[in-house]
Amino acid sequence: MRTFAPDIQLQRIFMLTLHVTDTNGTQRVLEVEENPTASLMEALVEAHFDVPAICGGMAACGTCHVEVLKGQNQLDPPEGDESFMLDTLPNYTSRSRLSCQLRLTQALNGLEIRVRGDGA
Repeated sequence: MRTFAPDIQLQRIFMLTLHVTDTNGTQRVLEVEENPTASLMEALVEAHFDVPAICGGMAACGTCHVEVLKGQNQLDPPEGDESFMLDTLPNYTSRSRLSCQLRLTQALNGLEIRVRGDGA
């Protein structure tokens, strides 16, 4: 009989399901691991969405602009640098967010977004 060392703890991995419409109007379901140290922008880039992310996630360019179509009430409102940058974007709406400022937490599970990708 095999036994495990008592100090080994298994961590549960939570998967997030996101519904993403790209800049061409194509819809895809994206499943990513919950990771509060990573951003939605990083997940979109890794999944090959058209997100240039020129500033590398510093909320300084707007090229990771997304529009939240469903689930906005699950998110904290934009503030600080994100709020300032959003106000400068040509396609800004009340549902706009910078994906670099959204952490991969359970709050994003079920989110529906459209990649806008303007800015720079």
